[in-house]
Amino acid sequence: MKIQVFSSLLLFLFLVNERGISQVANPNGSLNSLSNNDIWAQTLTGSHFNEFWTYHFYFENDLKVHITFSVANFGSLKSPVSGVQISVDKLDGELYQLSREYSIEHLVQDKEKHLFQNRIDRELFFQGKLPKEQRVRINTSKDGIEYDIDLNISNIAEGVKMGNGKYQIGNEEVGIFTHIPYAEANGYVKVNGKRKNVKGTVYMDHTFQNQTTTRLVDSGYRFIHHQDENNWEILFMMLPEDSADRKTIGYHLTNRNGEIKIQGVNRIREMSKRNLFGENVARTLEIELENSTTIRMNRRVDTEKFSVLGELGRIARRAARTFLGGEVIHFRGEGTIFETGERSKRGYYNYFIVS
Repeated sequence: MKIQVFSSLLLFLFLVNERGISQVANPNGSLNSLSNNDIWAQTLTGSHFNEFWTYHFYFENDLKVHITFSVANFGSLKSPVSGVQISVDKLDGELYQLSREYSIEHLVQDKEKHLFQNRIDRELFFQGKLPKEQRVRINTSKDGIEYDIDLNISNIAEGVKMGNGKYQIGNEEVGIFTHIPYAEANGYVKVNGKRKNVKGTVYMDHTFQNQTTTRLVDSGYRFIHHQDENNWEILFMMLPEDSADRKTIGYHLTNRNGEIKIQGVNRIREMSKRNLFGENVARTLEIELENSTTIRMNRRVDTEKFSVLGELGRIARRAARTFLGGEVIHFRGEGTIFETGERSKRGYYNYFIVS
């Protein structure tokens, strides 16, 4: 009898362990190309959808521009919205940040014109058929500061996804599409009367889910290395909430001398932290890929902290944090990655934590 009880207990623990593993999983399959329809919003239903199109522009003279278009539903907190978040760093040594929101009913998705626009009467859009071309346009003002940004994207690497691009966290799916692993960008950036013509590279990914990020994810990590059109490297990972064994969703996407490969990220094996702008944030990550290869990623230079809730007053911010279960805070800067048998590579990091 005792043996049967013990055996049943072992079976139960095994099943629980297997169920836990299956709840955090990368998609099956290898590298696949994206279709034309993958650029459009994949959610727009449900009570808590979140979707983001995030552009990372890296220009000469250390000028960096980050632009995130979004759609979101916060349940009973407020009506669904589309939005845009903008940061411009090192424009004459200054950092500028802005966020805008509009009712979702004003969102324009014109498939014939390849146009995604927050509102028909606002110059806040991206347009162009990938991978042929694309344009990102921002013309708005807030608190007396005008943002006038016009960027053309060319020489675009084909967009990709791992398997079907759907990652599993518990009962929820998280989509990750990499529309622009590498491309060239040029145009101008003008903020607060300061204008620069710019030239550099750009990366863009598209993430979506039907659950609020604050209730699904503990933290997320991007690393972007652009050497040239035939040599670039991307790491993108999300650590689920309450992931006791550090099992992680994400991918390692590489182009080495024109050969493009993708490998799933298995888990974060070690994490050292250090205070960053008042928050306890990973300084060093040791990342285990699905092929058991290990990559070490380090923050080197920290340049920016950004939160949409940061623009709210103290009382409104506290109410929003309580309702949402936390606050998503982004950090950006420079870093390095090191893989056994490879030379270390310098690039840019974009971390976020749920605080």
